[in-house]
Amino acid sequence: MRKTAISLLLLAFIAVGYYGYNQYQDKEQLVRRTEIQYQKNFHELVWGIDSINSQLAQTLVSSSPKQIMFSLTNLWRQSFSAQNNLSGIPVAMIELDRTDKVLSDIAEYSYYLLQKNNLEKQELTEKEWAKIQDLYKRSKIMGEELHEVEASVIDQNLSFVDLETEGIIKGKELTDNKIVDGLTKIENKVKAFPELEFDQGVQKIEPELKPIVGKRITKEKALEAATNFMNAYDGPVQKVEVAFENKGKIATFGIKAYKKGNKNPTYLEVSKNGGHVVQLYVDRPIKEVNINDDEALKKATEFLNKIGLKDITRVETDSDTNITVFTFVPNQGKTLLYTDMIKVQVALDNGQITSFDQSSYLAYHHQRDLPAPKKSPEEVTAGMNPNFKVNNIRLAVIPGEFEDKEILVYDVRGSIEEETFILFVNALTGEDERIVRLTKPEVFPVRVR
Repeated sequence: MRKTAISLLLLAFIAVGYYGYNQYQDKEQLVRRTEIQYQKNFHELVWGIDSINSQLAQTLVSSSPKQIMFSLTNLWRQSFSAQNNLSGIPVAMIELDRTDKVLSDIAEYSYYLLQKNNLEKQELTEKEWAKIQDLYKRSKIMGEELHEVEASVIDQNLSFVDLETEGIIKGKELTDNKIVDGLTKIENKVKAFPELEFDQGVQKIEPELKPIVGKRITKEKALEAATNFMNAYDGPVQKVEVAFENKGKIATFGIKAYKKGNKNPTYLEVSKNGGHVVQLYVDRPIKEVNINDDEALKKATEFLNKIGLKDITRVETDSDTNITVFTFVPNQGKTLLYTDMIKVQVALDNGQITSFDQSSYLAYHHQRDLPAPKKSPEEVTAGMNPNFKVNNIRLAVIPGEFEDKEILVYDVRGSIEEETFILFVNALTGEDERIVRLTKPEVFPVRVR
């Protein structure tokens, strides 16, 4: 599932959230806010697994086609939600691939059965009933173990921020921790089940994060890659050291890099395959604002050019107090490739790059065989609300929302009633694929798989 991508992005921005706590005047308020969000994600994950288990059980005992369709629809939605919540707790250094895959299997299989029974009007076969029962057994075990973890979190007042601090900041092995031990136990129990094999018709709703291609590297090579990266954009470093290892689908070495005379380290994650710098974040307090967003954009663009990312387009700017985050996407000709997005955060006191994430770019960037649009820009805008003022329209590729495919769209940007939106309109059919509200306080929700 692309949730690992989302997990890695979260790790970068969580790390920015933690490493950059000093960037905010009220550090403790941010810590509380972060902890509340982590707790919310975790408890909603527990509730979501319970709901999935209940829906699977209802499907198994139901003889009503209408009720089965209702349960399958709920399963599809709840599995997505559970994956989002799983990716929203700070456990990126724990291997939870099989746990995530169970949720992926439930989502894609329920979607497959919905298509088969709704579109093709076929009843479930004995083999399909057996697969539902197998998924039920797996979800039941996950739910039982999650409740034990939840009990520990509540009874012992366990903190996810403390867990994150221990695992990332201090670079310690995550041992003797109730949360880690409980989630690891779930992963091991799920691993004991054989891999499920689905019929050929099953489609991936959202693909698993592609591994980064390249030769496996050593810690020494990771340190060398981090040093070369730092030297390319920020001058020579005095010291580099391995702080932690990330065992997710994009496995990385976490590196601390120190410049001479600077006690604030730069954290880099270097992929174990290929030795690419996947993410970067800086731990330092940010002072009062001295540069504007235009100047910050120039700094971000210069940084990307120095590390070899040149044919790119900024698609969003998100400013907050004393930092600005820019989202860039590469171009293929005149077409924007949203799946391959890159994020850069700039400190507004001196223009330093304080966060960088190219995990999606490294995982997905390639030359596409793009179809020619069948609709013209004039055709796709002709039927729009006349009060919607179109400011810009460009061709783009976005990930499919429910299937493992990309869609050629028009990126139509405009405004209505002082609200700014992007309408992603299918360039082949003219149908709306997605609508994104850009006006704050909403964040940019185009999905990175």
